[in-house]
Amino acid sequence: MKRKLLTLTLLLVSISFFGQPGPPGGPPCWPPPCIPIDGGVGIFTLLAAFFGYKFYKKSTN
Repeated sequence: MKRKLLTLTLLLVSISFFGQPGPPGGPPCWPPPCIPIDGGVGIFTLLAAFFGYKFYKKSTN
């Protein structure tokens, strides 16, 4: 249970760190015709770290 709670907490915190809300009342990024990096990058990073650790542990045994 603790592990699931820790994973969920890290996932939600990473989404809030990688999201780009932009300035109040302005476009989300500058110059306006751009594509902002959202929380998907954080989720992808966490998944990559998880699978990397999983394969590392498997290869050391």
